[in-house]
Amino acid sequence: MKKLKDLKNEYLNALRVGWFLSLRQIKHAGKGTTVLIVFIMILTFLNLVVVSGLLLGLIVGSFEQFKESYSGDVLITSASGREYIENSPELISFLKHDPKVKALSTRHAINAQVLGTLNSLPEKNESPNQITAGLSGINPVEEEKVTGFSKFVAYGKMLEPDESGYILIGASLIKKYSAYADANFPGLTLLENVEVGSRVRLTIMRKGGENISKEFIVKGIVKSKIDQVSARVFINGAELKSLLPVNKEQYQEIAVKTEPNYPPQLVKEIKNFLGSHVARVQTSDEAIPSFLRDIETTMRILGNALSSFALAVASITIFIVVYIKAVTKRKFIGIMKGIGISPRAIEFAYIFQALYYGIVGSAIGLLLTFGFLKPYFDAYPINFPFSDGILVVTPDSAALRLFILLAVTLIAGYVPAKLIVRENTLDAILGR
Repeated sequence: MKKLKDLKNEYLNALRVGWFLSLRQIKHAGKGTTVLIVFIMILTFLNLVVVSGLLLGLIVGSFEQFKESYSGDVLITSASGREYIENSPELISFLKHDPKVKALSTRHAINAQVLGTLNSLPEKNESPNQITAGLSGINPVEEEKVTGFSKFVAYGKMLEPDESGYILIGASLIKKYSAYADANFPGLTLLENVEVGSRVRLTIMRKGGENISKEFIVKGIVKSKIDQVSARVFINGAELKSLLPVNKEQYQEIAVKTEPNYPPQLVKEIKNFLGSHVARVQTSDEAIPSFLRDIETTMRILGNALSSFALAVASITIFIVVYIKAVTKRKFIGIMKGIGISPRAIEFAYIFQALYYGIVGSAIGLLLTFGFLKPYFDAYPINFPFSDGILVVTPDSAALRLFILLAVTLIAGYVPAKLIVRENTLDAILGR
């Protein structure tokens, strides 16, 4: 017991002396050197947190847009092999009576052909100016409450609730506006010479019956980074309902906007309500396409790899700095050992110096990250073709990276100090 107490006192004395020595050395160190080392630690911390956060933010930005522009907080769609959401009217009534449901948008969704040239026939061996695309019948008022749909109408105007004979076409379907206009993909067809004010013919293909065709005027061009918006055509839901021969009150999609943290609970309640009726009920996160999740995983791996390189650079930098400091003070270290200062106290002195650089650099890095960079990228996301890139960083993830950085810094400060301190005291004093 006495041995343990003596060992504890020895360590406490070594810590106190090491802390005193480190403060003296930092105070008398060159300001230029100190600033340079701290700056390197700031860059290392930003590399750990910001670079990986931006890489992840490229794909997370598309998740946010998927939720905001299409799925809402909860997305209900027809089950695999079914043409519509069973028991749609009763389900809609159930959702409207839920106090935590803020808004919902009902959509008819079927495939249709869009003919872009009405006044002339195609030449011999020439394909008609026609595409097949997803057709959505929306309620403009409901859709605006859930997704703010009008902000995606890049050209022209939004549909009005009671009008008919007008259509919105996704920019990805029109050669003039599509990002794939110059691509030569086999089977890729885009509408030509179609813009706001053009007349197009919409044909709904019926199973085992005659097709239904109707002419529309293009009222607007819809542009979004989400294919579910930019690669569809839209008309008023009431007008599409009048064209459908059967199942007019059954919907293919229902997007629901709820209070925060409520979607998982609502999904359970909807499934219980539907009972034997079949539908696919998902939160926005669950509805995200799997290929986007695969990209997210890749971005995480890439971000972690870059962070590993940053840690390696930081550890080597601290090692070199502490080692050079220890070597230049080799004679001084020998004298301290000669007058009775324990080697452990001297090691602690250099460890505290290394931690000082790490803590100061990381503190400034945290301030820059949460005080400037994150608010900036939230307000001005990076404009990528497939998403608006944001900075994905949380206090928990930043704290974990801070802990790893300080642990690496501690080791990088201890190893060179240990190498120098363990030398023979007389050789160190005499410079041999």
